[in-house]
Amino acid sequence: MKSKGIIPKNLFSFPDTKKMIITFLLILAGFFHQTYGQETTKSAGVENQEKAPVIFIPEFSEIIPLASEIEVKLARTQKILNDTINEDALVSSFKTIKEELDTLELALIKIKSSGWAGFNELKSLKIELRTVAQNFTDANIPLSKEIAKIENQRKIWLEEEENWSLWKDTLVTKNPPNQIKSIFRKTQKNIDMALSSLVPKLDKLLGIQENGYKIQPKIDILLDEIDSIEEIEKEQVLLDESAPIFSSKYRDQFTQELWDKSKTGYVKMLSRSHSYPNPKFWELILGILLFLLVFLTMKKFNEAIENNIRYKFLSNKALSSALFISLTTVFILFKYENLSPAHELLISVIIGITFCYILKDRLTSWKKEAVYFFAVLVLLNNFLFAIDFPIPFFRLYITLSSFLLIFLAVRWIKISKAENDHKYWIFLLYSGAVFFSIAFLAEIIGKEALAMFLFDAFIRTVIIIVLFVVYIFVIRGGLEWLLLNFNAKQNHLSPEDISKSVARLTTFINILAVVFIILPELLVIWGVYSNLQEADEGLMAMGFKIGDSEITLQLILIAICVLYGSYIISSLFSRFIMNETMDNDKFDKGTRLSIAQLFHYFIIFVGFVVAISVLGFDLTNFTIALSALGVGIGFGLQGLVNNFVSGLVLLFERPIREGDSIEAPGVPWSTVKEIGLRSTRLITYEKGDLIVPNSELILKNVTNWTLTNKIRKVILPISVVYGSDIALVFKTLKEAGKASDELVKNSEPTVLLRKFDESSLNFELRVLAKDATSGLSLQSTLLADIAERFKKANIEFAFPQMDVHLFEMNQDRQKERFKPKTTDN
Repeated sequence: MKSKGIIPKNLFSFPDTKKMIITFLLILAGFFHQTYGQETTKSAGVENQEKAPVIFIPEFSEIIPLASEIEVKLARTQKILNDTINEDALVSSFKTIKEELDTLELALIKIKSSGWAGFNELKSLKIELRTVAQNFTDANIPLSKEIAKIENQRKIWLEEEENWSLWKDTLVTKNPPNQIKSIFRKTQKNIDMALSSLVPKLDKLLGIQENGYKIQPKIDILLDEIDSIEEIEKEQVLLDESAPIFSSKYRDQFTQELWDKSKTGYVKMLSRSHSYPNPKFWELILGILLFLLVFLTMKKFNEAIENNIRYKFLSNKALSSALFISLTTVFILFKYENLSPAHELLISVIIGITFCYILKDRLTSWKKEAVYFFAVLVLLNNFLFAIDFPIPFFRLYITLSSFLLIFLAVRWIKISKAENDHKYWIFLLYSGAVFFSIAFLAEIIGKEALAMFLFDAFIRTVIIIVLFVVYIFVIRGGLEWLLLNFNAKQNHLSPEDISKSVARLTTFINILAVVFIILPELLVIWGVYSNLQEADEGLMAMGFKIGDSEITLQLILIAICVLYGSYIISSLFSRFIMNETMDNDKFDKGTRLSIAQLFHYFIIFVGFVVAISVLGFDLTNFTIALSALGVGIGFGLQGLVNNFVSGLVLLFERPIREGDSIEAPGVPWSTVKEIGLRSTRLITYEKGDLIVPNSELILKNVTNWTLTNKIRKVILPISVVYGSDIALVFKTLKEAGKASDELVKNSEPTVLLRKFDESSLNFELRVLAKDATSGLSLQSTLLADIAERFKKANIEFAFPQMDVHLFEMNQDRQKERFKPKTTDN
């Protein structure tokens, strides 16, 4: 046995030592786990307490004030209930709408049973139905708001009931004072009273709304039926057969009943005007404000507008112009589809009269006659529609009008040819004559529906096109006037730049207006689509597929707009930068050119990338394609890439700039006209355009005479004969070097004697010219001046000469010299 008092040399020699160490480590780990685990649990508990909602429990001292607030809320709720919407008026309104729908339904049944709807009958019925639908919507809007208001009050009282119930469970169960119990009972009674008054009112309003919305399906069904009838009539327009206009069957239609119906049409028009809704107040206010804005603007800037020949006629008739623009704008903007025929006729009369009056002095010859005749035709057409003119009479009206228009078109063609008008006008007149010939023949042979459709569609088409041309004309004038007035203070753009920018901007507006407004409207007029929304959706959905991407007309138009918009922006920025009124001390012309070109290409590139993304192409694939293209460029188009990179170097580093005068091997003295990304255009002194690749200007030695300054040293070699007075030559040349105004004044000319030549003394006159570009003209001026001064000082210019000296020779020596030599064999 080993003694317990003896400590071994090696502690781990005891068999249980390892177990003791492991146990100690486990106890230590448990201690740390317990300590930090408790702290973690406590922190987690704190976080949970912070996240838990705090329930407000009032003190006894706060109960009575809170109960008083409940009484105030109850009084407000009762006031809201007393001031609620008139329920009887709502019920009566819905009843009237239902009766009107029943009447329209009977009229539609009558139209369906009679076959062809007749001229404008279906259109009138659709307008009246839309009026009823608008009345239904107008009645439901205040009802929905009232229901929402009552429901909001109910939610407030339910929340109060929940709060007071919770407070009661907390405070009343612990032997509270009797006064507190009484307050709780009284408050609960007030809450019950509020809820009991709100719920029945809410039930009643919801019941009215439920009964009212039973009308909605009937409105939708009637509108769908009218649309279907319109579609059927569009399909049958070519197949419709009526009595020929010269037949007895047509003449038999002129009965006494027909005459009576035509007489009562005017009275019917006036009576129907009361059933149509009037324009809204804010729409009238907008029209008045627009009228005042246009009128006052024309009056205030009358002189500026009169200076522009194109728009002078508008300022001379400011009142008529403002009335025409305001009326047509409001009419088009809000599309008064529910406007009564009488009101529409009145507005048409005002617009037509003002339009003719404005163009009275603007148009001449046959164009004035055409405008007047068309205005009368539009007004007459609207009047006949307003009084529901009977179809037999209307057929006669179309026949006579078409014949008269054919006659006038032929007459106007002769006048137009005599006046050498543009071929565009002659083409339009020929087209009009052919069109109305078709309408005339259709009426003659009994194609009533076709003739009516062509006649009505033509009138509406011309109205749309004329209004479009007028508004584009006015918009262009307004934009030009705004930019000119803005530029009058800043002078950043010239009038020519403004005119070009406005022309491009109006072209952009033309494209948008034609595609998104005019074309859909014309498609609806000619029966391709039934309404504008359907026309817009159908037109914009047209397209094709490229892989997984579907390219629609809408995407193409947006992409074109982005590209064209980026081009306009870059052009405006370039003109702004290159304008001569910029501060040339900070930016010289070359600097401005570099900035303008860099921004031009950058904006175009951004527009191109945005257009590609708009079309739906994945930019990742586009990047891969560009990478592949870059590899191909690296092998096949190295020269082009070299010139492109050199162009960037020229724009950034700017060793040459626009307007600089340069020389290079193979490049004569030239002026830099334009620095492009591939080549640079130079103007030689012979006024020829020299196109130099950019790499030639980067890789070769180029002398830029105007890079840092325009001062240039001019060296003139002068030769005088031997024997000349050298001091006098020095003096004369110095005087000539100081006389010219093209030389730098603070710099003394230098005269050097450079060489004793074979027949002359060679001098050099060195002067500094102010402008390097005038070197040749300065040399010519100086040489002429020097020649004049030398003549006065009797200094003779040297010229090449040779002295020949002759010597006499002895005759014997001459004979010996010229004696023939013999050779011994």
